[in-house]
Amino acid sequence: MIFRIFANNRTAAAILAACVLLMARSSLASQVLDRVVAVVNDDIITLSELNESGREYLDRIKETLPAEEREQALQEGRQRVLAKLIDQRLVSQEAAKANVSISGAELEENYAKKLEQMGLNRQQFLRKLENSGLSEEKYKNDLRSQLLRDKLVLYEVRSKIIITEAMIKDYFENHYAEDAGEGGLYLQQIGISWGDDAAAQADGLAEADKVRARKKAENIRRRLLEGADFQTMARQESDLPSAADGGDLGIFQKDELADYMRVAVLELEPGEITPVLETPGAFQIFKLVSRQKGEEVEKAAFDSVKEEIRLKLFEIEFDKEFRSWVEEIKQRAYVKTMLDG
Repeated sequence: MIFRIFANNRTAAAILAACVLLMARSSLASQVLDRVVAVVNDDIITLSELNESGREYLDRIKETLPAEEREQALQEGRQRVLAKLIDQRLVSQEAAKANVSISGAELEENYAKKLEQMGLNRQQFLRKLENSGLSEEKYKNDLRSQLLRDKLVLYEVRSKIIITEAMIKDYFENHYAEDAGEGGLYLQQIGISWGDDAAAQADGLAEADKVRARKKAENIRRRLLEGADFQTMARQESDLPSAADGGDLGIFQKDELADYMRVAVLELEPGEITPVLETPGAFQIFKLVSRQKGEEVEKAAFDSVKEEIRLKLFEIEFDKEFRSWVEEIKQRAYVKTMLDG
């Protein structure tokens, strides 16, 4: 039986939640009961959905934090995962209203592109998912949500964003030409890890994974030389922590550089990238954004980084507009959370 409720109908929402809980209680006693943790207009989010969506993130909390900090961190982590699921559900509902959808062919095409970018075939990717405690279905559901969001907000959000030439020049002067101190090197990074899990080592797959990682890194460098934006590539392809910041590492002095990168980096002119470097556990590419000699800051030519800056500013503004748009949707929606830790 399918239960439906109307947006802003709080009584119907409560009835739906109660019905779902009643159905759960009537299941076999030997089964672990599921429960509703949020109602979003005419949809529900269950505890099992939350746990599946946040499995990798929550497992990392369990593995890395001391026992006395773990429970509080897990509660906060579950709340963050639930907030993300609520946002995804709201976007999906808006897409349905606007008759925006992702076809099976679109999903499979983008899935194939992701595998190609990672340098993996399907069986290799499935093994990596399994080692991370994820399923192919979960990955595809997340990918569908991402594609749906991109297609919907292309109209709803993108038209509101304007990046002017003045904004780009201002960013260039304040970031690419900032005072780095005598000898300072402003660097960016892309890295592809390999053989970093016990399962790969145990199965003797570390060497194959290393070949895969090198191939992917070489492909990334080729695309960079063909004009791809470094920061965008870092966000999309790098699996190092710096990926979240577009590969931005900040400023280093010569004696702070690791041995494996010092020679290659010091040979660069501002705006250039290193060859693919083999580092402990990863293959990396570095870009010299700028360096300082005396009081002069040597930087990449404005034209060579103009599009990179435009994309960065667009991403910043896009995120602001998207968050604002989602908040507007929430104001019109019925959202009730029932997560108690």
